[in-house]
Amino acid sequence: MIYDRILITAEQLDARITALAQHISAAYNGDSILAMVLLEGAKPFARQLLSRLTIPAAAEYLKVSSYHGGTKSTGDVILNFPIELNNKIRGNNILIIDDIYDTGLTLASTVDHVRQCEPKAIKTCVLLEKQILHHRFVPIDFLGFQIEDTFVIGFGMDYRNQYRNLPFIASLHPDRIA
Repeated sequence: MIYDRILITAEQLDARITALAQHISAAYNGDSILAMVLLEGAKPFARQLLSRLTIPAAAEYLKVSSYHGGTKSTGDVILNFPIELNNKIRGNNILIIDDIYDTGLTLASTVDHVRQCEPKAIKTCVLLEKQILHHRFVPIDFLGFQIEDTFVIGFGMDYRNQYRNLPFIASLHPDRIA
């Protein structure tokens, strides 16, 4: 078996994403946002979340990574940030959407870069937060679920670019980790 147990079902994901969309829409009170989606893992989450917002929202997709194929962050964050995006950020409400907050390095690097572009405001929305000591603390404005310290797959999250397509979030079986 690929996973040892399901942590969050498809039904739980659906209900929580709907609730998050309502909270985000209320927080911005009709103002528009520019969502910065951290690829690849956050794509399914962001797609569903953005489709349920009741406020104007545009999206930009950023390739950001610190795992590089393993099960632990390498500590080396690669941020592919197109230079033309800086002007889109300036003066706008930015919502950074990520799949998982564990070490905090990826999210913190993204927030640091976005802050330099002088947005009106920055908020963060994360599907999962691991209950661990984060290397870098980043305030999470909108959180889906807290989970234990385990390597997860499904709903966009992968192990060596596999298992993203699972409709739920599961703990990767230890026998599958090379």
